[in-house]
Amino acid sequence: MTDKVQVEIKGDVATIMLNKPERLNALDNEMWHGIGEACKIVDAAPDVRVAVLMGAGGCFCAGLDVKAGSTLSTALEEMSPGQALARIRQHLAGHQASFSAVEALRVPVIGAIQRACMGAGLELALCCDVRLAAEGTLFSIPEVQLGLVPDMGGTQRLPRTVGIGKAKELIYSARRFDAVEALRIGLVQAVYPAGELGARVAELAGEIAANAPLAVQAAKRAINGTYYGDMGAWLDWETAQASGPLLSEDRKAGLKAAAERKRANFKGR
Repeated sequence: MTDKVQVEIKGDVATIMLNKPERLNALDNEMWHGIGEACKIVDAAPDVRVAVLMGAGGCFCAGLDVKAGSTLSTALEEMSPGQALARIRQHLAGHQASFSAVEALRVPVIGAIQRACMGAGLELALCCDVRLAAEGTLFSIPEVQLGLVPDMGGTQRLPRTVGIGKAKELIYSARRFDAVEALRIGLVQAVYPAGELGARVAELAGEIAANAPLAVQAAKRAINGTYYGDMGAWLDWETAQASGPLLSEDRKAGLKAAAERKRANFKGR
């Protein structure tokens, strides 16, 4: 377990906290692993009836930490194209599994979203059963600005949440939008003043926890099983489509530009 992802259990409510506030809880490899480990802890706690996913420092998650660096890019340079493609698919599948673990938690998960919910952070939020947001929160799914595909379930879960047309608009344009629009399109279920969000999340958690836990958990399985179907196969398809762009020159240019707070000049190769 890592200090960058923390678990606190109080009575029948577990809180999973992304804890890298100095980087707006932007995700690195250690945090991806920590999310999966946190889910194991929550699932192993028999008294937990509901979980809350949130970020430290008044921010949910700003997405991928492009400044964190990765040994993967260096390793790919030394591989044949076939080896690099296989390694990328393995890498993506491992990260996807951590997000899917949130979705697969036996108890309902409430996402407490404020300030920023972008990129991989938005894809993580989509794994929650219910999402409550604070006024002023900014959302986006900007991967195509980095030469990437939303490869943590974004191409699969976002259309099932907001509809295929709206999902395509948001993914293709990479534009930012506010909590008011997030509510209008059904991405979040309610929006509250920032100072009230914690109390509202606790209130909903209490309402859920007061109900028969076996029935609530069975209802979650029934809904997800019907609505999402074979998510594993869909994520495999997403991985297959995302792998090529990860080996492109555009991906390198996009990440470099993002780290320098610039817009990349993509060449389509």
